[in-house]
Amino acid sequence: MAQSSQYSSEILKLAETTALTNKEISKIVGCSEKTVLKYAGAYTTRTKAKTDFDESAWQIQKTILLPDIHHPHCDARTMESLNEFMFDYDPDELVYMGDQVSLDCISFWNRNRPLLKEGQRLLRDFNDFDRDILRVHENLTREDIRRTFIIGNHEYRLNMYVEQNPELEDFIDITRHLNLVERGYKVVPFNGRHKVGKLSVIHGRYWNMYHAKKTVDEFQGNVAYAHVHNPQSFVKISPVDADGYHMATSLPCLCNIEPDYKKNAPTHWVNGFGIVEHLPATGFFNLYTIIIIEGSFMYNGKYYGKNLEQM
Repeated sequence: MAQSSQYSSEILKLAETTALTNKEISKIVGCSEKTVLKYAGAYTTRTKAKTDFDESAWQIQKTILLPDIHHPHCDARTMESLNEFMFDYDPDELVYMGDQVSLDCISFWNRNRPLLKEGQRLLRDFNDFDRDILRVHENLTREDIRRTFIIGNHEYRLNMYVEQNPELEDFIDITRHLNLVERGYKVVPFNGRHKVGKLSVIHGRYWNMYHAKKTVDEFQGNVAYAHVHNPQSFVKISPVDADGYHMATSLPCLCNIEPDYKKNAPTHWVNGFGIVEHLPATGFFNLYTIIIIEGSFMYNGKYYGKNLEQM
């Protein structure tokens, strides 16, 4: 009886404070699923009771993941078909995954190459990005959707520039200049993460050949990331928890896949974006990678892109 009593307190605590399934609780406590059912009840009943006050918790949420736009170097055909899809899909959230703006004029790589910066202005970069991307997407979507802006390594160029020129602190802050917080955007700091159900969305940290494996090894969870401009995934399943696998998935990019600075060198870059559909009550999600070829793709039985007669 003492052991049963000990189980009951642990089970009840986990059932009341987490969204763990009965099977997951049984593994943590070290008892059978039948014992968990006895003290905590059915998982669906328990979870439903927690969220009865919020019906939206049981409504599938639709999120579009927007990786590596690199404005003004975004691919025009790709963005046009994406925008058409965005209007049709009617998402509940947009997540800008970092490197929204290229910011070449303050790039370390262009520091001693003034010809590459000729005519460029930081304020113009901010304003043009706002006009061409943010405001276009705001007009295409409902006012009440969630909008998340992740700081990537290109936006972080501003921080590094201020470190070299501290007198400019607060004057070249992209969050302040674009009034992101005031406009309702959640701003995720550099190397931060944003949760979409049980999926962590980050900009990305690694650039090696097997970056998906490196990411899942380091994060030990389900991760979607950008940064590398090419799709890749890797699954890791624990031998002690075969039902709880983790996957890291890199997404394609929305920028020009043949940039001038590559000088016609081969790349592994691919255009595309991501879609996440998840259930808030449980965090369960599905992640879909959409590949865009020459500005065209298909989703849910509809074609997006250039005129089929021109193909």
